[in-house]
Order: sequence, then structure tokens, then C-alpha cells
Amino acid sequence: MHIKRKLIITFITFVISSFLISSSFAEGEEVVVPAESPAEESYVPPAEAGEGVGGWAVVDPNTGIVHGVVVCTLDVCGPNGSWGGKLPGEYQGCTNCNLRFQTRATEDGNVAGYSGHSYEINNEKGTVTVKNDGSVKWNEKEKNFTISSKSTDKKGNSISSKSTLIPEKTATDGKNLQTGIINQENEYSATENSNSVTVATLKENIDSNETVTVKYSNWVNDPILKYESIQGFIENVESDVDNALLTQGENIEDPENEMVQTIKSLTTKVKDFVSNLFGFSRTELAS
Repeated sequence: MHIKRKLIITFITFVISSFLISSSFAEGEEVVVPAESPAEESYVPPAEAGEGVGGWAVVDPNTGIVHGVVVCTLDVCGPNGSWGGKLPGEYQGCTNCNLRFQTRATEDGNVAGYSGHSYEINNEKGTVTVKNDGSVKWNEKEKNFTISSKSTDKKGNSISSKSTLIPEKTATDGKNLQTGIINQENEYSATENSNSVTVATLKENIDSNETVTVKYSNWVNDPILKYESIQGFIENVESDVDNALLTQGENIEDPENEMVQTIKSLTTKVKDFVSNLFGFSRTELAS
């Protein structure tokens, strides 16, 4: 099972002037730059926004949803800039949208950003439909962005992810936007024969290991298993589950024991999910 994220990381041209003639605006549409646009006084961009060009998120003022990211500078897109903190015209279905600093440029001059866009291409009609799943949102109170998604697999099992983007921490190494991602969580839940299991991974920052927590329900004492690394989880979860079953007096070799077989099946599911998510091959799993 391969997990495909809908999240689109949009790479943006370095030169600001290219945005002004971008196809993001309808061809021939006049872009009116207001002389004085009221900006929300509560938003103060981080100092890093003044370093030069960066990615500025186009944020719906009512929902917080990010409709796209444009390359810009503080003196244009900032609250006291020439656009007064709001994007003129319409952009990806959003009008009167706020501009919020999202990412720093990398040392090679590239600017990238995060939005929840997906694209459906119809080759027969020659059309491209742009959709936004709302997976990237601006948090006005915390002055950061939340990146999240929820889905179900073909068997109805729940899959979700969530992380926080701190704008001023992006590309602190000059190369990687992921330096700004913290508290990256992934969760998978499965149910079988009235028993259920949830596995959750957490990566606090780019330099930390992913920790893994596995919770079972409708099993005696509802055990919780914790691991300090993905590798530790992969190597030990099955034997830890067997030991827990043995401690409860279960015969783990009995193919007729429905509860034992259900717990083992659920354990295989969460192991496969985490393995696929973090790129472990079948050969590595068997070794």
C-alpha cells in the first residue's frame, strides 16, 4: 500500500515580475493595485520575511485555507507593503485574500510553498481542473500553518497525517524547507472482528527520530506499545505482541483461536502501513 499525498509543493519562479504576468490571472485581466489597502494589524511577519524574496501564502480570510503561494517580498506583500497585506484580484478561486509569509528562499534562489492543490487532467478535452482539498491552513492565533489530510483505504481503514509549518524556520540550512516542519504525525487505524488497532508515528523536528505508538482496543488490558524508532518498531512489534498474548495465557500457535489470529492480523496491517510509509522493502522486513 503506497501512500500518495495530495499536498502539492509548488515551485515558484524567482523573479517577482513574472508573477505579475502569470497565468494565475485570467489573460487580459487588469490587475488593480490599490493605493491603500487595509491590512490586519494583528499580523506581523517574522523578521525572516524581510530577507528578500520568499513564498507568501494566499489565505482565505474566512476559512484560513491556503489557495496558493506566490513569490513576493515584504515591501510588496507585507501588511505595510504596496499591496497592504492582501492579494489584488482573484487567485485560484479566492478574492480579497490575505497574504501571509510562509517560506524562505533556498540559497540557490528557488522559492517553494505548500498548498492543498490537486490537478485533474482531461487529455481528451485538453482541460485541467484545479481543486483544493483544504489541507493547508493558516493559524492566525499561532502565526503558523497546519498541513493535514484524512482518507480511507479500500478496506475502510482510516489514514491521517498532520504537521505544523513554522515559516521562520524553513530553509534554515539554506536548502531544505523541511527544517520548518515540526510535530509531523501519521496515524492509521484498522478494525477486525470487533478488535481494533491504531498506530501513530511522531517526528518532532527534522533532526529527531520518528517514535511509534501502537494501541489496541477490545483486547485484555488494551496494551500500548511504544518504540523510539521506526526500525525498532519494525524489528520488535510482532514478538512484543506474541509476548503479550503469551502473558495472558493465550496459545499463539492455535489457528482456531480467533482473538489471537485477529490481533496478529491487525499487527501485520500496522507493520505494513508503517513500512510502506517510511520506505521499508519486503526484503528488509524479512531480514
